[in-house]
Amino acid sequence: MVDFLFPRIGGVELNARGVLVSVGIAFVLGLILSAVYLLTNRRRGYTSDFPAAVALLAPLMAAVIFLVNSSVAVAVSLGGALALLRIRSNPRDTMEITTLLFAIVIGIGCGTGYYGVSMVITVILCALTVILSVSGFGTPKAKRVTVKIYVPEDLNFEGVFDEVLEKYTEGFDLMQIKTADFGSVYELKYMASLKDGADRRALLDELRCKNGNLDVSITLRDYDSYPQK
Repeated sequence: MVDFLFPRIGGVELNARGVLVSVGIAFVLGLILSAVYLLTNRRRGYTSDFPAAVALLAPLMAAVIFLVNSSVAVAVSLGGALALLRIRSNPRDTMEITTLLFAIVIGIGCGTGYYGVSMVITVILCALTVILSVSGFGTPKAKRVTVKIYVPEDLNFEGVFDEVLEKYTEGFDLMQIKTADFGSVYELKYMASLKDGADRRALLDELRCKNGNLDVSITLRDYDSYPQK
């Protein structure tokens, strides 16, 4: 049993039993990874088809490994598999990119016959993922928000909104100024930290009184750091 889980030389017997065992173990480990992803991303949310894709990616990668059955082809196939990460290249989805890479590692381990190593890696990394999620590692304590304010081109916006933002936030910083609607309005983007109990509706109303009742938006940024002055 030990030799089966931790072989000295990796490899899968290309028969019905070997293929079923490799794909089956990869699928089970992929399901565990998918379940951990669901557990740790309940608050942030996720696309409904992503957990199933993760569960299937591990056995798919295992199949790729033992089908090519040569070092050169393996290298090419791994490059193609890693290229799949481009479908999740949005910077805000870094956890999904990590999960996809994790599933690929599981598939490689099972496809080369290192079942025990794959199991150990899955247990350890899934445990670390849960610990980091439960501990709130890297999550700011304050309510981080992005405030976008549109102002007409004839309004001098320098310092106009500072008084209102100081009333409702613990700190803010003007991060970006750009034109919109063919230069007819300016768009100001602030990063801010809301005070406890701050009334977001009242904040919006007071900002609208300052910008001529143009659009104002507040986007919650619970997972972003705030640049301190």
